[in-house]
Amino acid sequence: MNQNTRFIPAARNVFALLACLGLICFGISPDAYAQDAKSPDQVEEKASQEKTKIQGIVVTAQKREENIQDVPISMSVLSGDEIEDAGIDNMTDLTYFAPNVYSKWNQIIIRGVSSHSMALNAPAGLFVDDIYYPLVPMQNPDLMDIDRVEGLRGPQGTLYGRNTESGAIRVITRQPGNEMRGTVYVEPGFYNGTNGNTFLFNGGANVSGPIVKDKLFVGVAFETRDSDGYIENVYKGNDKAGKIDHKSGQAKLRWTPSEKWDISFLVNAFEKDDGYGYARHIDGSAQIGRHTINWNGANLSKDKNNGQALHVKYSADSFDLVSISVRNDFKNHLEYDGEMGPEDYGDQEFHYKDTIYSQEFRLSSSDQKNPFQWVAGVYGFSEEVEVDAAFLGQSRNTDYDTKGYAVFGQATYTFFNRLHLTAGLRFDQQSSDGTQKSNLVADPYSAELESSELLPKGSISFDVTQDLMLYTSVAKGFLAGGYNYGMATGANTLAWDPEYTWNYEIGMKSSWFNNKLTLNAALYYIDISDKQVSEWLSGPAVRNITNAAKASSRGFEVELAFRPAVGWRIFGGIGYADSTIDDWVSDEKTGGTYDYSGKRLT
Repeated sequence: MNQNTRFIPAARNVFALLACLGLICFGISPDAYAQDAKSPDQVEEKASQEKTKIQGIVVTAQKREENIQDVPISMSVLSGDEIEDAGIDNMTDLTYFAPNVYSKWNQIIIRGVSSHSMALNAPAGLFVDDIYYPLVPMQNPDLMDIDRVEGLRGPQGTLYGRNTESGAIRVITRQPGNEMRGTVYVEPGFYNGTNGNTFLFNGGANVSGPIVKDKLFVGVAFETRDSDGYIENVYKGNDKAGKIDHKSGQAKLRWTPSEKWDISFLVNAFEKDDGYGYARHIDGSAQIGRHTINWNGANLSKDKNNGQALHVKYSADSFDLVSISVRNDFKNHLEYDGEMGPEDYGDQEFHYKDTIYSQEFRLSSSDQKNPFQWVAGVYGFSEEVEVDAAFLGQSRNTDYDTKGYAVFGQATYTFFNRLHLTAGLRFDQQSSDGTQKSNLVADPYSAELESSELLPKGSISFDVTQDLMLYTSVAKGFLAGGYNYGMATGANTLAWDPEYTWNYEIGMKSSWFNNKLTLNAALYYIDISDKQVSEWLSGPAVRNITNAAKASSRGFEVELAFRPAVGWRIFGGIGYADSTIDDWVSDEKTGGTYDYSGKRLT
């Protein structure tokens, strides 16, 4: 019996357990449909209890406003206050607060679905105020003036399209309104390393409010982070090998000419000038201790990013119309010691440039009480990418342009006020044209990529009680093909094709003890086909990226939040992901083969 067939009865057992929990919840929550208390003492007691209730969080994960407990998706949500209280500054810090979400060298990994080291597109999507951050080097921006962050686990291709095969992270910043608000913060800190205390400074300010009451609003925010870092390069006597120098800012202008219109324009930008010196040898002739490196080469990582987004929303009597126009421009310069040690191995140098334009038009239902809820839209984008890579005497310049469009829709119908059936479908088409120049080959070589994908999703959810919902879902996702910018040897090794996932999930969302406690859980299985993998070829640092493997991931997430008394909130989560290669026999540079079946994904 293979692993897949063993998983099916396990899923049945867990679903039966969730159903039993539903019956228990139904049995201990008879006040779910009770009438409001009328006596003065009961009114006062109820007012006190309201302060300890966990209020419903409104999310827009499915591109319309819903209570998080009604959305049949395994997701984590952190409010801006929770992010500030936890001292979360960037995406890497944020992943520590969501089960089965991890950041590896800026690549966001959800449910164990990762990619190879030459991948520019990540399996998980990142959106900041609907501005898409497509490249892996872009996926760790600093966070400021946050309203909330939504972490969606499982494929989100139906509504979000390409490169969300494992999930998506949505960052929503605060909207300016009639309330005048402002914050100034200074956060000094110290890291006690081998070389003594290292100072860290984080500071910033934000302010927003009305220019014309009820009509025109503005909001601005700025943040800076500075530190010499806690890493010393003993080879050069430099104690700033891990330095931090970040500058971030954003501005929003919002106009509401009438009750039906809401128009906002966002501009954001950040610059980073960091040291990249973190990796050290823990054994061998170049072995060195903690908080130190022994590099004789380069050490820098510089980012520049600016994005703009124009949101236009028109609220009619029976529908909402939304237009989102986006431009995002990114540059990165990465240069570091070739072998990360004292040997004369040469430096590795990479330059990344990405400019993307996108436009989305979306219609959605506006009557929340109607049993039929729907959203439909069209999307188009144009992206230009340039990558320069140089190491070990090799240099490559890769340019590729990608254009695409999509048509999508999703609808939910509710029967008997309890049974919710959801179906969605997206047609996603994109084409890429790439060319590479290499000092190893006399003439440039090219490759074209084209894909047309149907991305369906379906779910069934059932409200066992007002406080308990059970759901099951299935969804397809895909990760776009790409270009081997660092190690291609010709047209036949320049590009690779998309990979695909099917995600099967069952879960529950529940509230207990008069909404003082929420408990959500999900069990999933992901089938991955045409997995993008890298094979070592003969020659110095030459790899082929190919679609050779079948893989899978299975696991669960459980999240709990508890408010036992006024002023207290206890929350936590646990996730488990078992992601393995099921079938892949790789060519090796020695001329033989190696069977990776049963090995872990990176």
